[in-house]
Parts: sequence; C-alpha cells; structure tokens
Amino acid sequence: MDTSISHKNSSIETLRALAVVLVFLHHLHSGANITLPYIAHAGGWLGVQIFFVISGYLIILSAVRYSFKEYAIHRLARIYPAYLFWFFVFSIITKQLTWQSLDLEALSVHLLFLQHFFPLHYYKYNALFVSWTLTVELMWYIVAFACATQFKKSPIKITLIFMGISYLWIFWGAVYFPHYKEMDSNVKHFFVDNNFLNQLPFFFFGALIAIKNPKFDKAGLATMFLLTVVLSSSWKSHFPDPIFITGFGVASLFLMLKDMNYENPKIIRFISEVSYSFYLVHYPVIVLITKITGNKLSIVFFSITVTLLISYLSHRFIEQPFINLSKRKIKEFMPKAQIN
Repeated sequence: MDTSISHKNSSIETLRALAVVLVFLHHLHSGANITLPYIAHAGGWLGVQIFFVISGYLIILSAVRYSFKEYAIHRLARIYPAYLFWFFVFSIITKQLTWQSLDLEALSVHLLFLQHFFPLHYYKYNALFVSWTLTVELMWYIVAFACATQFKKSPIKITLIFMGISYLWIFWGAVYFPHYKEMDSNVKHFFVDNNFLNQLPFFFFGALIAIKNPKFDKAGLATMFLLTVVLSSSWKSHFPDPIFITGFGVASLFLMLKDMNYENPKIIRFISEVSYSFYLVHYPVIVLITKITGNKLSIVFFSITVTLLISYLSHRFIEQPFINLSKRKIKEFMPKAQIN
C-alpha cells in the first residue's frame, strides 16, 4: 500500500489501481449486495494480495536504504495520519465510538494497528472494515527491517523459510491461537487461517522480485497466473491451502507487467496515487450510501464519486503533507555530503 518511494513505474501503478478496484467491487457485494460474477467473491482476497506483493517490493528497498529512525519516520508518516483521521471520523459517524460505550483497551488495540490479533476488539471498532490488513502490514514492516541485510544476501533461502512457516501454521497455528475453540468458522478463517504468518510470503515474493529481478518467459508467467489465481476455485478445496499459493500468480502478473514499457492513462495514475485513502474510506462510504438509497445504480455511482472525492482530499491534505514532513525530517538526519 506504499507510495512514498520513488521507484514508481507503470506496473506498480497498474497493480495498485487494480488492487483497490477489486477490493471496492468485492465490498459492493458484501456491503451493498451488488454482485459481479467471480470478482464479487475473489476480488477481496486478490486485491489484498496484490497490495501485499507491491508492499513487499517497495518496503524491502526502503529497509535496505534507511537507518531505523529514518525508516520508522517514513512508515509512520505514510500510513498513520490518514488512518487515524478516518478511523475516528467513521467510528463517530457510525456511532461505534461514543463516550457512553468507550472501550479504551479495544481503542488502543486499533490505534496500535494490532486489531487482527484481537478478534473481539477488531469488531468493536470496525467501521473501516479493512483495518485488519494494517496489522499484517505493520508486521511486515518489522520483519522487513529486521531481516533486510540478510535478505539481500540470501533472498531465496529466507523466502523459502517463511513459506515453510506459513505452511506449518495451517496445521498447528490453531493450537496456539487464543479462544480458538469459541470462534465460529468465519472468525477462524478470518483471524487464524489468514493470520499474518500466512500472509508474509506475499510480501517476500515482492521483496524477492525487488532484490533478484528475475526474468521468466511471459507465456510461463501467464500460465502460472491462470493456474494459481484464475482457476484457484478448482483446486483450493482439495488440499490444505497455504494461502500464499495464489501469490505465485500475483507475483507472475507483476513480473509480466514490470518489464513492459508503457504509460498508464491519467485515471489509472490518479487511482494509484490516492489508493491508500481510497482503500481506507471506500467500505464505510458504500455502507452509508446504501442506507440512504436502495437503488443499485445510485449506490454504485455515488459510492464511486464520493470515494474518489474523499480520497483525493485525503491524499492532498492529509497524506501528502505528512509525507513531505517525513522527507524534511529525513534530510535533517542525513550528512550534508549526502544531501548535496
């Protein structure tokens, strides 16, 4: 979900825009009962996985470049201000957050991006609905910086290790997860099967692309994407599914686009630029508009329009000022010789 590094290229723009649109279409289904075949169900997980692979690519480059202080300032300035603002706005609008029902423990969990570790606290303040992915993102930031130097030396080895950890979690993770027996099947799938340990390989696939820059035949990459993503429903039910299998297809899509020389239309560049704010606000916007009108065409039109407008304002007046502030702070840490 990161856009702060200068390694912007058309493939990242394309994938970031595609990811947020897929998630939006999925939530039109879950939030407004407007269904598009396949995308309504697959768009959510596919969009998130695309975001994670892109983040893996960008964040590992940041982790090997900056000191801890510089890195931390970049990360906090990038994701926290917009999240904090819209978390409070929509939690108050939806009346989840009131003085009468204030739960300081649950609120603290959300403000620290730890909500995906605490199911009951997540549901207490879940107006944004997508905030669980920020827990996963935060864990990746920590892991990426901790292993950045070693990863640069042995990217394939470390990626395989985390793939192994992810697969082991499928069989033994439930044993160590609090309150597992009391959870219903949906909650188990959401919080246990999709635990951050299971998500980390997506980031490592992106990081591997950043460090190794592998080259493969595009026909082979297209086949991998077809088998692991498009046809995923045909094999997922037949064996314990480490969710990172579809990551091979997402990474293949990235590799196919990465070496192409093309320029995106303005609308793709715009959606990519505001994608983080778009991602944060789109679900509550869909839900609130659905409460105002039951007309599906109106829901789609106003959900798109309002989300794009809010995203633009959020990016310009919240995200960008804090990104610029972080850049100025980073320059203060750098020796004058580096600045010049």
